[in-house]
Amino acid sequence: MAAVFHIPTLTVCLAATLIILAGFLTLLWATERDNRALGLWSLGFSAGALGMVLVSLRDVALPLLALGVGNALGIYSLGLIWMGCQAFEEEPRKGAGLVAAAGAVVWLSLFALPGFSTNLGMRLLVASVLYAFYSFMIIPVLLRGQRREPLPARMLAILAFGTHGAAYLVRLPLLVVEPVQLVAGHAPLWYGIMTFGFFVQGLLAALAVLGMVHERATQRYKIASETDGLTLLKNRRAFIDSIATLRASRAGEAEGAVLALVDVDHFKRINDTHGHGAGDLVLVELGRLLSRAIPQGCIVGRLGGEEFGVYLPAGHIGQRADLLEDLRLSVAEMIAGDGHSLPKVTVSIGAVLLPPGPLDFPQALALADKALYASKKAGRNSVTWSGQESGGVLERSSKAVTPAPEFAAPVSRSAA
Repeated sequence: MAAVFHIPTLTVCLAATLIILAGFLTLLWATERDNRALGLWSLGFSAGALGMVLVSLRDVALPLLALGVGNALGIYSLGLIWMGCQAFEEEPRKGAGLVAAAGAVVWLSLFALPGFSTNLGMRLLVASVLYAFYSFMIIPVLLRGQRREPLPARMLAILAFGTHGAAYLVRLPLLVVEPVQLVAGHAPLWYGIMTFGFFVQGLLAALAVLGMVHERATQRYKIASETDGLTLLKNRRAFIDSIATLRASRAGEAEGAVLALVDVDHFKRINDTHGHGAGDLVLVELGRLLSRAIPQGCIVGRLGGEEFGVYLPAGHIGQRADLLEDLRLSVAEMIAGDGHSLPKVTVSIGAVLLPPGPLDFPQALALADKALYASKKAGRNSVTWSGQESGGVLERSSKAVTPAPEFAAPVSRSAA
Protein backbone atom coordinates (compact mmCIF):
# COMPACT_ATOMS: atom_id res chain seq x y z
CA MET A 1 0.00 0.00 0.00
CA ALA A 2 1.21 3.49 -0.86
CA ALA A 3 0.87 6.14 1.84
CA VAL A 4 1.12 9.04 -0.62
CA PHE A 5 -2.62 9.43 -1.23
CA HIS A 6 -5.25 9.09 1.49
CA ILE A 7 -8.40 8.05 -0.40
CA PRO A 8 -11.05 9.35 2.07
CA THR A 9 -9.27 12.74 2.15
CA LEU A 10 -9.18 12.93 -1.64
CA THR A 11 -12.87 12.01 -1.76
CA VAL A 12 -13.73 14.82 0.68
CA CYS A 13 -11.64 17.29 -1.38
CA LEU A 14 -13.40 16.23 -4.56
CA ALA A 15 -16.80 16.61 -2.87
CA ALA A 16 -15.90 20.10 -1.60
CA THR A 17 -14.65 21.15 -5.03
CA LEU A 18 -17.81 19.91 -6.74
CA ILE A 19 -19.97 21.73 -4.19
CA ILE A 20 -18.19 25.02 -4.91
CA LEU A 21 -18.37 24.54 -8.69
CA ALA A 22 -22.03 23.50 -8.52
CA GLY A 23 -22.68 26.67 -6.53
CA PHE A 24 -21.06 28.86 -9.18
CA LEU A 25 -23.07 27.17 -11.95
CA THR A 26 -26.30 27.51 -9.95
CA LEU A 27 -25.69 31.22 -9.36
CA LEU A 28 -24.97 31.69 -13.06
CA TRP A 29 -28.13 29.78 -13.96
CA ALA A 30 -30.12 32.00 -11.58
CA THR A 31 -29.22 34.98 -13.79
CA GLU A 32 -30.07 33.08 -17.01
CA ARG A 33 -33.04 30.93 -16.11
CA ASP A 34 -33.91 30.35 -19.76
CA ASN A 35 -30.50 28.73 -20.38
CA ARG A 36 -31.37 25.01 -20.27
CA ALA A 37 -27.75 23.93 -20.65
CA LEU A 38 -26.75 25.86 -17.53
CA GLY A 39 -29.64 24.35 -15.62
CA LEU A 40 -28.68 20.80 -16.54
CA TRP A 41 -25.00 21.41 -15.82
CA SER A 42 -25.93 22.90 -12.46
CA LEU A 43 -28.02 19.82 -11.63
CA GLY A 44 -25.26 17.54 -12.93
CA PHE A 45 -22.47 19.00 -10.81
CA SER A 46 -24.84 19.23 -7.82
CA ALA A 47 -25.67 15.54 -8.18
CA GLY A 48 -21.97 14.74 -8.44
CA ALA A 49 -21.22 16.82 -5.35
CA LEU A 50 -23.94 15.11 -3.32
CA GLY A 51 -22.77 11.72 -4.56
CA MET A 52 -19.19 12.42 -3.44
CA VAL A 53 -20.43 13.63 -0.04
CA LEU A 54 -22.26 10.33 0.45
CA VAL A 55 -19.26 8.29 -0.72
CA SER A 56 -17.02 10.18 1.70
CA LEU A 57 -19.33 8.99 4.51
CA ARG A 58 -18.79 5.33 3.68
CA ASP A 59 -17.37 4.60 7.15
CA VAL A 60 -20.34 6.03 9.05
CA ALA A 61 -23.35 5.69 6.72
CA LEU A 62 -25.22 2.65 5.47
CA PRO A 63 -23.47 1.05 2.45
CA LEU A 64 -26.67 1.35 0.38
CA LEU A 65 -26.74 5.10 1.00
CA ALA A 66 -23.02 5.88 0.85
CA LEU A 67 -21.83 3.53 -1.89
CA GLY A 68 -25.12 2.66 -3.59
CA VAL A 69 -26.89 6.01 -3.85
CA GLY A 70 -23.59 7.95 -3.76
CA ASN A 71 -22.14 6.26 -6.84
CA ALA A 72 -25.54 6.27 -8.57
CA LEU A 73 -25.62 10.07 -8.22
CA GLY A 74 -22.06 10.27 -9.55
CA ILE A 75 -23.01 8.26 -12.64
CA TYR A 76 -26.24 10.21 -13.10
CA SER A 77 -24.28 13.48 -12.85
CA LEU A 78 -22.41 12.58 -16.05
CA GLY A 79 -25.73 11.79 -17.72
CA LEU A 80 -27.05 15.22 -16.77
CA ILE A 81 -23.84 16.88 -17.99
CA TRP A 82 -24.28 14.98 -21.29
CA MET A 83 -27.82 16.37 -21.57
CA GLY A 84 -26.46 19.84 -20.76
CA CYS A 85 -23.98 19.53 -23.62
CA GLN A 86 -26.82 18.53 -25.93
CA ALA A 87 -28.77 21.60 -24.87
CA PHE A 88 -25.70 23.82 -25.29
CA GLU A 89 -25.12 22.46 -28.81
CA GLU A 90 -28.87 22.64 -29.57
CA GLU A 91 -29.08 18.90 -30.25
CA PRO A 92 -32.18 17.79 -28.28
CA ARG A 93 -32.88 14.05 -28.45
CA LYS A 94 -35.94 12.05 -27.55
CA GLY A 95 -35.38 9.75 -24.63
CA ALA A 96 -32.20 11.55 -23.50
CA GLY A 97 -33.50 11.71 -19.94
CA LEU A 98 -33.99 7.95 -19.83
CA VAL A 99 -30.51 7.32 -21.23
CA ALA A 100 -29.00 9.73 -18.70
CA ALA A 101 -30.67 7.93 -15.78
CA ALA A 102 -30.16 4.37 -17.09
CA GLY A 103 -26.63 4.03 -15.71
CA ALA A 104 -27.72 4.99 -12.19
CA VAL A 105 -30.62 2.54 -12.39
CA VAL A 106 -28.29 -0.26 -13.50
CA TRP A 107 -25.90 0.51 -10.66
CA LEU A 108 -28.63 0.53 -7.98
CA SER A 109 -30.12 -2.66 -9.38
CA LEU A 110 -26.77 -4.44 -9.16
CA PHE A 111 -26.05 -2.97 -5.73
CA ALA A 112 -29.21 -4.59 -4.43
CA LEU A 113 -27.52 -7.97 -5.02
CA PRO A 114 -25.54 -9.07 -1.91
CA GLY A 115 -22.75 -10.62 -3.95
CA PHE A 116 -22.20 -7.32 -5.74
CA SER A 117 -22.49 -4.83 -2.88
CA THR A 118 -19.84 -6.61 -0.79
CA ASN A 119 -17.38 -7.18 -3.64
CA LEU A 120 -15.12 -4.12 -3.96
CA GLY A 121 -13.44 -5.36 -7.13
CA MET A 122 -16.74 -6.00 -8.90
CA ARG A 123 -18.10 -2.60 -7.83
CA LEU A 124 -15.03 -0.83 -9.17
CA LEU A 125 -15.25 -2.76 -12.43
CA VAL A 126 -18.91 -1.89 -13.10
CA ALA A 127 -18.45 1.72 -11.94
CA SER A 128 -15.48 2.12 -14.29
CA VAL A 129 -17.50 0.91 -17.27
CA LEU A 130 -20.44 3.19 -16.50
CA TYR A 131 -18.34 6.28 -15.80
CA ALA A 132 -16.31 5.71 -18.99
CA PHE A 133 -19.47 5.17 -21.05
CA TYR A 134 -21.07 8.48 -20.04
CA SER A 135 -17.79 10.39 -20.29
CA PHE A 136 -17.29 9.22 -23.87
CA MET A 137 -20.92 10.01 -24.77
CA ILE A 138 -20.16 13.67 -24.16
CA ILE A 139 -17.23 13.81 -26.62
CA PRO A 140 -19.07 13.48 -30.01
CA VAL A 141 -21.64 16.09 -28.96
CA LEU A 142 -18.89 18.60 -28.21
CA LEU A 143 -16.91 17.70 -31.33
CA ARG A 144 -19.92 18.40 -33.57
CA GLY A 145 -20.41 21.71 -31.81
CA GLN A 146 -16.75 22.59 -32.25
CA ARG A 147 -17.02 22.11 -36.01
CA ARG A 148 -19.98 24.49 -36.14
CA GLU A 149 -18.74 27.04 -33.63
CA PRO A 150 -15.08 26.87 -32.59
CA LEU A 151 -14.60 27.71 -28.91
CA PRO A 152 -11.25 27.24 -27.12
CA ALA A 153 -12.96 26.22 -23.87
CA ARG A 154 -14.86 23.47 -25.68
CA MET A 155 -11.57 21.82 -26.56
CA LEU A 156 -10.67 21.97 -22.86
CA ALA A 157 -13.96 20.22 -22.05
CA ILE A 158 -13.27 17.55 -24.67
CA LEU A 159 -9.85 16.99 -23.08
CA ALA A 160 -11.31 16.82 -19.57
CA PHE A 161 -14.10 14.35 -20.34
CA GLY A 162 -11.94 12.38 -22.77
CA THR A 163 -9.17 11.81 -20.20
CA HIS A 164 -11.84 11.08 -17.58
CA GLY A 165 -13.28 8.27 -19.66
CA ALA A 166 -9.86 7.01 -20.71
CA ALA A 167 -8.70 6.85 -17.08
CA TYR A 168 -11.63 4.60 -16.20
CA LEU A 169 -10.80 2.31 -19.12
CA VAL A 170 -7.18 2.12 -18.01
CA ARG A 171 -8.43 1.27 -14.53
CA LEU A 172 -10.04 -1.94 -15.78
CA PRO A 173 -6.84 -3.97 -16.42
CA LEU A 174 -5.17 -2.43 -13.36
CA LEU A 175 -7.96 -3.80 -11.19
CA VAL A 176 -6.96 -7.27 -12.39
CA VAL A 177 -3.19 -6.77 -12.14
CA GLU A 178 -3.30 -5.17 -8.68
CA PRO A 179 -6.70 -5.43 -6.98
CA VAL A 180 -7.73 -2.57 -4.73
CA GLN A 181 -7.87 -3.02 -0.99
CA LEU A 182 -8.27 -0.11 1.38
CA VAL A 183 -6.05 -0.33 4.46
CA ALA A 184 -6.28 2.60 6.86
CA GLY A 185 -7.59 4.75 4.00
CA HIS A 186 -4.73 3.89 1.66
CA ALA A 187 -4.78 1.89 -1.59
CA PRO A 188 -2.29 0.89 -4.30
CA LEU A 189 -0.34 3.83 -5.69
CA TRP A 190 -2.03 3.69 -9.10
CA TYR A 191 -5.46 3.97 -7.47
CA GLY A 192 -4.40 6.99 -5.43
CA ILE A 193 -2.95 8.69 -8.50
CA MET A 194 -6.18 8.07 -10.44
CA THR A 195 -8.34 9.36 -7.60
CA PHE A 196 -6.26 12.53 -7.52
CA GLY A 197 -6.54 12.70 -11.32
CA PHE A 198 -10.35 12.53 -11.08
CA PHE A 199 -10.20 15.50 -8.70
CA VAL A 200 -8.21 17.50 -11.27
CA GLN A 201 -10.45 16.38 -14.16
CA GLY A 202 -13.60 17.40 -12.29
CA LEU A 203 -12.16 20.85 -11.69
CA LEU A 204 -11.01 21.12 -15.32
CA ALA A 205 -14.42 20.03 -16.65
CA ALA A 206 -16.29 22.60 -14.58
CA LEU A 207 -13.93 25.39 -15.59
CA ALA A 208 -14.31 24.35 -19.23
CA VAL A 209 -18.10 24.47 -18.95
CA LEU A 210 -17.95 27.94 -17.41
CA GLY A 211 -15.52 28.98 -20.14
CA MET A 212 -17.82 27.69 -22.88
CA VAL A 213 -20.72 29.73 -21.51
CA HIS A 214 -18.57 32.86 -21.25
CA GLU A 215 -17.00 32.48 -24.70
CA ARG A 216 -20.34 31.94 -26.41
CA ALA A 217 -21.86 34.94 -24.65
CA THR A 218 -18.87 37.09 -25.63
CA GLN A 219 -18.95 35.85 -29.21
CA ARG A 220 -22.69 36.42 -29.58
CA TYR A 221 -22.42 39.87 -28.02
CA LYS A 222 -19.68 40.71 -30.49
CA ILE A 223 -21.77 39.43 -33.40
CA ALA A 224 -24.80 41.37 -32.16
CA SER A 225 -22.73 44.55 -31.90
CA GLU A 226 -21.61 44.11 -35.51
CA THR A 227 -24.94 43.06 -37.02
CA ASP A 228 -27.83 45.14 -38.27
CA GLY A 229 -30.84 43.98 -36.29
CA LEU A 230 -33.32 44.12 -39.19
CA THR A 231 -31.43 42.70 -42.18
CA LEU A 232 -28.85 40.65 -40.21
CA LEU A 233 -26.13 42.10 -42.46
CA LYS A 234 -22.99 43.79 -41.14
CA ASN A 235 -23.70 47.20 -39.69
CA ARG A 236 -21.79 50.28 -40.77
CA ARG A 237 -18.90 49.88 -38.33
CA ALA A 238 -18.48 46.16 -39.04
CA PHE A 239 -18.66 46.82 -42.80
CA ILE A 240 -15.83 49.36 -42.63
CA ASP A 241 -13.77 47.20 -40.24
CA SER A 242 -14.15 44.16 -42.51
CA ILE A 243 -12.88 46.11 -45.50
CA ALA A 244 -9.89 47.36 -43.49
CA THR A 245 -9.11 43.81 -42.37
CA LEU A 246 -9.37 42.40 -45.89
CA ARG A 247 -7.18 45.11 -47.42
CA ALA A 248 -4.60 44.69 -44.67
CA SER A 249 -4.20 41.03 -45.60
CA ARG A 250 -1.85 39.94 -48.36
CA ALA A 251 -4.79 39.08 -50.63
CA GLY A 252 -6.34 42.46 -49.98
CA GLU A 253 -3.19 44.38 -50.93
CA ALA A 254 -2.65 42.36 -54.11
CA GLU A 255 -5.58 43.92 -55.95
CA GLY A 256 -7.86 46.87 -56.10
CA ALA A 257 -11.58 46.76 -55.49
CA VAL A 258 -14.92 48.43 -56.05
CA LEU A 259 -16.98 50.18 -53.38
CA ALA A 260 -20.65 50.54 -54.26
CA LEU A 261 -23.53 52.22 -52.45
CA VAL A 262 -27.00 50.77 -53.06
CA ASP A 263 -29.94 52.97 -52.12
CA VAL A 264 -33.66 52.15 -52.34
CA ASP A 265 -35.49 54.60 -54.58
CA HIS A 266 -38.44 56.56 -53.12
CA PHE A 267 -38.20 54.68 -49.83
CA LYS A 268 -40.16 57.34 -47.93
CA ARG A 269 -42.98 56.96 -50.46
CA ILE A 270 -43.02 53.20 -49.79
CA ASN A 271 -43.35 53.80 -46.05
CA ASP A 272 -46.02 56.48 -46.50
CA THR A 273 -48.05 54.44 -49.03
CA HIS A 274 -47.68 50.88 -47.76
CA GLY A 275 -46.68 51.38 -44.13
CA HIS A 276 -43.43 50.94 -42.23
CA GLY A 277 -43.94 47.18 -42.09
CA ALA A 278 -43.74 47.06 -45.88
CA GLY A 279 -40.67 49.30 -45.77
CA ASP A 280 -38.97 46.93 -43.35
CA LEU A 281 -39.89 43.99 -45.57
CA VAL A 282 -38.27 45.74 -48.54
CA LEU A 283 -35.04 46.20 -46.57
CA VAL A 284 -35.05 42.58 -45.36
CA GLU A 285 -35.60 41.18 -48.86
CA LEU A 286 -33.00 43.50 -50.35
CA GLY A 287 -30.53 42.33 -47.73
CA ARG A 288 -31.27 38.70 -48.62
CA LEU A 289 -30.87 39.41 -52.32
CA LEU A 290 -27.53 41.13 -51.76
CA SER A 291 -26.31 38.20 -49.65
CA ARG A 292 -27.23 35.77 -52.43
CA ALA A 293 -26.05 37.86 -55.39
CA ILE A 294 -22.72 39.08 -54.03
CA PRO A 295 -19.95 36.49 -54.64
CA GLN A 296 -18.19 34.80 -51.74
CA GLY A 297 -15.23 36.84 -50.56
CA CYS A 298 -17.06 40.13 -51.05
CA ILE A 299 -18.52 42.24 -48.23
CA VAL A 300 -22.05 43.59 -47.91
CA GLY A 301 -23.59 45.64 -45.11
CA ARG A 302 -26.35 48.04 -44.23
CA LEU A 303 -24.89 51.50 -43.73
CA GLY A 304 -28.05 53.05 -42.37
CA GLY A 305 -31.65 53.72 -43.38
CA GLU A 306 -32.26 52.40 -46.88
CA GLU A 307 -28.58 52.54 -47.90
CA PHE A 308 -26.42 49.42 -48.30
CA GLY A 309 -22.71 49.08 -48.99
CA VAL A 310 -21.02 46.50 -51.23
CA TYR A 311 -17.27 45.87 -51.44
CA LEU A 312 -16.05 43.83 -54.41
CA PRO A 313 -12.39 42.80 -54.78
CA ALA A 314 -11.09 43.38 -58.30
CA GLY A 315 -11.09 39.72 -59.22
CA HIS A 316 -14.85 39.47 -58.79
CA ILE A 317 -15.82 42.61 -60.66
CA GLY A 318 -13.26 41.79 -63.35
CA GLN A 319 -14.93 38.45 -63.98
CA ARG A 320 -18.40 40.03 -64.02
CA ALA A 321 -18.16 43.59 -65.28
CA ASP A 322 -21.95 43.90 -65.25
CA LEU A 323 -22.36 42.56 -61.72
CA LEU A 324 -23.78 45.81 -60.34
CA GLU A 325 -26.04 46.27 -63.34
CA ASP A 326 -27.30 42.70 -62.93
CA LEU A 327 -27.90 43.45 -59.27
CA ARG A 328 -29.99 46.50 -60.18
CA LEU A 329 -32.12 44.43 -62.56
CA SER A 330 -32.55 41.69 -59.92
CA VAL A 331 -33.90 44.17 -57.41
CA ALA A 332 -36.51 45.34 -59.88
CA GLU A 333 -37.73 41.74 -60.14
CA MET A 334 -37.50 41.05 -56.40
CA ILE A 335 -40.39 39.33 -54.64
CA ALA A 336 -40.85 38.56 -50.96
CA GLY A 337 -39.52 35.16 -49.92
CA ASP A 338 -42.17 34.60 -47.22
CA GLY A 339 -45.24 34.95 -49.42
CA HIS A 340 -46.05 38.54 -48.43
CA SER A 341 -46.67 41.05 -51.19
CA LEU A 342 -43.76 43.38 -51.82
CA PRO A 343 -44.08 46.90 -53.27
CA LYS A 344 -42.36 47.52 -56.57
CA VAL A 345 -38.78 48.42 -55.72
CA THR A 346 -35.84 49.86 -57.64
CA VAL A 347 -32.41 50.94 -56.47
CA SER A 348 -29.84 53.52 -57.44
CA ILE A 349 -26.18 52.53 -57.26
CA GLY A 350 -23.05 54.64 -57.03
CA ALA A 351 -19.67 52.93 -57.42
CA VAL A 352 -16.02 53.88 -57.19
CA LEU A 353 -12.87 52.05 -58.25
CA LEU A 354 -10.42 51.62 -55.35
CA PRO A 355 -6.68 51.22 -55.95
CA PRO A 356 -4.67 48.55 -54.09
CA GLY A 357 -2.75 49.46 -50.97
CA PRO A 358 -3.65 52.05 -48.30
CA LEU A 359 -7.16 53.45 -48.58
CA ASP A 360 -8.67 56.76 -47.54
CA PHE A 361 -12.08 55.30 -46.78
CA PRO A 362 -13.90 58.60 -46.12
CA GLN A 363 -12.71 59.86 -49.50
CA ALA A 364 -13.78 56.63 -51.20
CA LEU A 365 -17.16 56.79 -49.50
CA ALA A 366 -17.61 60.41 -50.53
CA LEU A 367 -16.88 59.59 -54.19
CA ALA A 368 -19.27 56.60 -54.12
CA ASP A 369 -21.90 58.80 -52.50
CA LYS A 370 -21.38 61.44 -55.18
CA ALA A 371 -21.87 58.79 -57.86
CA LEU A 372 -25.01 57.61 -56.05
CA TYR A 373 -26.35 61.16 -56.04
CA ALA A 374 -25.70 61.32 -59.79
CA SER A 375 -27.79 58.16 -60.25
CA LYS A 376 -30.62 59.73 -58.26
CA LYS A 377 -30.36 62.97 -60.22
CA ALA A 378 -30.40 61.09 -63.53
CA GLY A 379 -33.80 59.61 -62.74
CA ARG A 380 -32.93 56.77 -60.31
CA ASN A 381 -32.89 53.02 -61.06
CA SER A 382 -29.40 53.26 -62.55
CA VAL A 383 -25.72 52.54 -61.92
CA THR A 384 -23.21 55.40 -61.98
CA TRP A 385 -19.46 55.08 -61.55
CA SER A 386 -17.37 57.77 -59.91
CA GLY A 387 -15.75 59.88 -62.63
CA GLN A 388 -18.74 59.76 -64.94
CA GLU A 389 -20.67 62.45 -63.15
CA SER A 390 -17.90 65.07 -62.85
CA GLY A 391 -14.61 63.57 -63.88
CA GLY A 392 -13.61 62.86 -60.28
CA VAL A 393 -11.04 60.10 -59.72
CA LEU A 394 -10.09 58.49 -56.42
CA GLU A 395 -6.55 59.51 -55.57
CA ARG A 396 -4.16 56.56 -55.81
CA SER A 397 -1.16 55.81 -53.65
CA SER A 398 2.36 55.37 -55.02
CA LYS A 399 1.66 51.62 -55.09
CA ALA A 400 -1.33 52.01 -57.37
CA VAL A 401 -1.59 49.76 -60.38
CA THR A 402 -3.43 50.72 -63.56
CA PRO A 403 -6.57 48.57 -63.77
CA ALA A 404 -7.10 46.18 -66.63
CA PRO A 405 -9.36 47.40 -69.46
CA GLU A 406 -12.24 45.20 -68.35
CA PHE A 407 -11.99 46.76 -64.87
CA ALA A 408 -12.48 50.29 -66.19
CA ALA A 409 -15.65 52.10 -65.17
CA PRO A 410 -18.54 50.83 -67.26
CA VAL A 411 -21.11 53.17 -68.73
CA SER A 412 -24.20 53.84 -66.67
CA ARG A 413 -27.30 52.26 -68.11
CA SER A 414 -30.32 53.97 -66.66
CA ALA A 415 -33.71 52.35 -66.82
CA ALA A 416 -35.46 55.34 -65.32
